[in-house]
Amino acid sequence: MTVVSDGFFRRWALLLALCWWGTLSLGQEDAIKARAEAAYLPPYRIGDVIRYKVTVIAPEQVRLRIPNPPSLAPFEVLGGGKVQKQRGELPGIVVTSAEWDIAVYRLGTVTIPPLAIHCETEGRRTLVRTNPITIEVVPLTSPKDTQPRPLKPPLPYPLNPVALALLAAATLMALAFLWLVGWGVVQVAKSAWAGLQKVAAKPPLPAHLLALQTIDRAEQLYRQGETERAFTLLSFGVRRYLRDRFQVPALEVPTWRLMAHLQGHLGDDLMGIVRQTLDRSDLIKFARYIPSDAEAQQLFNDARRLIRSTEPPPTAPHSSGVKG
Repeated sequence: MTVVSDGFFRRWALLLALCWWGTLSLGQEDAIKARAEAAYLPPYRIGDVIRYKVTVIAPEQVRLRIPNPPSLAPFEVLGGGKVQKQRGELPGIVVTSAEWDIAVYRLGTVTIPPLAIHCETEGRRTLVRTNPITIEVVPLTSPKDTQPRPLKPPLPYPLNPVALALLAAATLMALAFLWLVGWGVVQVAKSAWAGLQKVAAKPPLPAHLLALQTIDRAEQLYRQGETERAFTLLSFGVRRYLRDRFQVPALEVPTWRLMAHLQGHLGDDLMGIVRQTLDRSDLIKFARYIPSDAEAQQLFNDARRLIRSTEPPPTAPHSSGVKG
């Protein structure tokens, strides 16, 4: 009696399983079909656009991945790629298609390469390819066209020389008229602008009036609680007046040097007012000194006295307190 070992049965079972799996795989791959088509008007001239279409027929449970844009070298993909799906004639079958516009810039026999399409079903992945397409590319001008095209006669010009002369004269007159109108507009605008400038221009205030207005503004700022700004403005107004009245560098030099420049212009009383006003203003600006109301009012009054004592009178060249 023959004894069959367990290993023999295991080998036969494994062989049967492999055969069954292979049969299913081959059947699944045979159920997926892919084809490519190229639509163009022959003969295909270099650079013409071809409508390249790929169609895949597969069971509905198969997941397809069509590359977009596809790699079709030496052809260039110009656009397209919209994927469309529809039911097939058989139940459970789906027809998937995509189209691209492609072109090639090489003469001779050129082949559109097969396009690889990835398929996946129940965790298994397969790869199907479309058919290649061979195209004959010809130049833009056919080799049969050996004779040059006949020259076309020039188009007749509808105007005679007299009409051309009249047209040129009318054009020159129109240009001259436009130039005259533009020149007149520019002159009127210049005159109007000059008149506006004369009306808007005001004579500058005399130095003493400008100084008195500055002192009034400084006192107003002090009344509003802005002590530092008030005495900064007071110092600036006095220095600017001394510069304009006596032509001394009052805005560029410190107080002690300014006093030396004023020696020949002011008396001792006014020199003391200048020193007191500028020194107190510097203390308030830089040392945060806070004056009393009486002291601040005295500084404003002394500054006004300095201006009124040295302002040029309308008739006499000098006033009291100013050395001749």
